[in-house]
Amino acid sequence: MELPSTSRLLESEKPLPQPRAQVIALDPRLEDRERGGRKYVRLLQLSDLLSRHLEVEQIVAAFMSEIAGKVDHHGYRFVCRDVESRIEHGITDGTRASYRLKLQNRFLGELTLFRAGNFASRELCDLEETLCCLIYPLKNALLYQIALKSAYRDPITGLNNRTSMEKYLPREIDLARRHQQPMALLVMDLDGFKQINDRAGHDTGDRVLRETARVIGRTVRNTDLVYRYGGDEFVGALAQTDIHGAVDVSERIRSSIEALDLEATGVAERVRVSIGITLVRHNDDFLSAFKRADKALYQAKLNGKNQIIIC
Repeated sequence: MELPSTSRLLESEKPLPQPRAQVIALDPRLEDRERGGRKYVRLLQLSDLLSRHLEVEQIVAAFMSEIAGKVDHHGYRFVCRDVESRIEHGITDGTRASYRLKLQNRFLGELTLFRAGNFASRELCDLEETLCCLIYPLKNALLYQIALKSAYRDPITGLNNRTSMEKYLPREIDLARRHQQPMALLVMDLDGFKQINDRAGHDTGDRVLRETARVIGRTVRNTDLVYRYGGDEFVGALAQTDIHGAVDVSERIRSSIEALDLEATGVAERVRVSIGITLVRHNDDFLSAFKRADKALYQAKLNGKNQIIIC
């Protein structure tokens, strides 16, 4: 190892008659280097830990757990509009330290820490140094979530699609049944939609589908689930809803769709919908409940359409 300049000065003095003693230089920077090495290893370990997750919530929680002992805070918030993610933990008021996270001009989200007193400069330096570990795992998770969102979203109406329904609705039905909470299942189908496509074209048909989705979304609650099942068929799952509530919602959907004025889109006739309703029973799974609601829809079609049937 090359000795620092102080050692070289000793070597330049007049030689002594006795054998030269070994000169050992104590580098005051060695401790800092060791500390820096330990910090580098810790950051690598944190990056590895965060990279194992593809859920934004898990990544943010793991990161905040890592810095908990280094930056005192009583709450945090993470917001990313790309995946409609908003994570809050603890008390989210008081003094804040907020960071907009970006990578190559791509906005990844905003992380904010809260506490009662001011943040010390050293704490913020440690936090900013550690934030570098969050960027790439967060970017990968966001891209993954966006891909999932695209896979589960109907591009025409913006509703969740059949793939999403078959993945998530069975779990919701199982939870409702397990906790003995009422849930209504609606299967809805537009009447004469094929004729609209044939006469006015598929672009007009798509506009009709979007208007139908808008009516359904405006009528149900945020806690309810709505899917485009395929073609002109939609499925709704109304949480904590008995048969009277289900009929009321279905009638408002039916009458609102019938009242749509679509002349500007090239559709002269009124658009109408048939709806089948069932309640989830104690021995139901998704398939049995869906088949019952679909049977009710089929009966509504046979009875003359533009009506609601309960099964």
